[in-house]
Amino acid sequence: MRDKSKPKIKVGTDDFKTLLLNSDVFVDKSLMIQALLEESSEAMLITRPRRWGKSLNMDMLRKFFEIEVNERGEPLPEAAGINRLLFTGGTIDTGFGETRVLQPLKIASHPKAIKRQANFPVILFNLKDVKGNSYQEIEEGVSINIKKLYKQYQYLAYSIHLSKEEQQDFRQHLLGDISKAQLKVSLAFLSELLYRHFGQKVYILIDEYDTPINTSYLKFENRIDEWEEVLELFRNMLGSVLKSNSCLEKGVITGILHIAKANLFSDLNNIREYTLLDKKFNKFYGFTQEEVDGLLHKVPTQTAPEKIKDWYNGYTFGGEIIYNLWSIMQCLASEGALDYYWLDSGGTGLVDKALLTDTIQEDIKQLLEGKHIVKKIYKQITLGEIEDNSYAFYSLLLFAGYLSPALASDAIEEEPTYCLSIPNKEVRKIYMERICQWVTKRLDMPIASYDSFMKLLITGQIDAFGAQLQTYLLQSTSYHDLSQEKDYHNLISGLLAPLANRFHITSNRETGYGRCDHLLLPIVGYGGHAVLMEHKIAKAPKEIKTIAQQGLEQILNQ
Repeated sequence: MRDKSKPKIKVGTDDFKTLLLNSDVFVDKSLMIQALLEESSEAMLITRPRRWGKSLNMDMLRKFFEIEVNERGEPLPEAAGINRLLFTGGTIDTGFGETRVLQPLKIASHPKAIKRQANFPVILFNLKDVKGNSYQEIEEGVSINIKKLYKQYQYLAYSIHLSKEEQQDFRQHLLGDISKAQLKVSLAFLSELLYRHFGQKVYILIDEYDTPINTSYLKFENRIDEWEEVLELFRNMLGSVLKSNSCLEKGVITGILHIAKANLFSDLNNIREYTLLDKKFNKFYGFTQEEVDGLLHKVPTQTAPEKIKDWYNGYTFGGEIIYNLWSIMQCLASEGALDYYWLDSGGTGLVDKALLTDTIQEDIKQLLEGKHIVKKIYKQITLGEIEDNSYAFYSLLLFAGYLSPALASDAIEEEPTYCLSIPNKEVRKIYMERICQWVTKRLDMPIASYDSFMKLLITGQIDAFGAQLQTYLLQSTSYHDLSQEKDYHNLISGLLAPLANRFHITSNRETGYGRCDHLLLPIVGYGGHAVLMEHKIAKAPKEIKTIAQQGLEQILNQ
């Protein structure tokens, strides 16, 4: 039986009404509606990482603007509608003889906005579940979702405001009996029918537009022609409904990335983009510092608020500190248990493609040591350049939520550069895992053996560690792979990087008459041995060991 003294927390829902009626913990983001009404652009693309509230906000917009109708498509009287109460407050019947009293949301204090509540037809089309291993599977997934979408407006099949031909075409969509050409303009056709039925322009909301594009890019491998077919399908769907559509009131598209060189938006010069680097709409995705403080005060946990903040530490987006709402809410719902909620909530395919490339490993080492890296960031990302273009890597990692940006002090407006860092302990885990995968693959080492192998070093079993390392190097590398000392240095840097949470790790630090390749000094509280490493190819290992010991003594005496 639930402890009634603890607030009820509903997590994992994208349904705005369900959240309001079934949760005692709610963060009011309704002023996004006012910001949208003030936006001059006819259509906009808002990109944010996964699980940052994109779908919930889209459903909020739908519940606010949508005309509530009966089964014949006739607008309900204001007293019979429910959606208005979600925003202005009131008592709602929740069934079983029970009611829920809602308080007014922030948008209720904006009369001009409230006048527009429940006065528009709305199309909300979500693409997050459209995935496949071929173009045909993607097309079928889109067709299924279009069929489901049309079923929400079955009254149009008999609308007196439509011609017989339009009614018949609508029924074909209901049955899924449409051609590829009809599929490409299906959203535009539906917006025209809704406009004709209600005599009012339509809000078009397209959620997670890039999911089928990103997943097909990964799964199609070298089948570029098929991927181009996917792009063409969405290019036509988006272009027909958002460009030169006389039935459009306003359009909102959400996704993780703005995909460049796909020509998806080449003809849509009416679309304005807002990324996490822009201030507008920033506080409506994720939680602000003030909101997190309020939640931690309202919801009692077994974990100190400082620890929760440390684990899910805020990003700095557009000058505002923003927390990942998914991790915070999951943590509160679990009575403060600290876990990798966000990392475990979805796939990381494109991110892995970046993190496992050779050219990024030195930067990952720097990030794991708590340092920042300075890079140029591009708002538009070309998927094909993720493995070859370092700027594409970091732009992807930033917009996907794996880096926190701060504008570099010497950045210029034409080519802005950012100081990038790992935002918190939760996200740090994926960098540790991927650098382990990279280095164990290079050494032909089972990844399950990494911890036991590194334990030899940490516990001072240097001879055993050296022997095992030599075995890995001999069985996995050749002179052509590691022809210079710096190649070995970089490989060992990757091997040591995951230890940065318990050692201060430095490389090529000057000591005495020279400098050691790597120095590991235990962080206070962890204990253990200090480790000095010097990489040499020699026939006298005992002599080198003596030199290393002398170098360590000089360091500790400084």
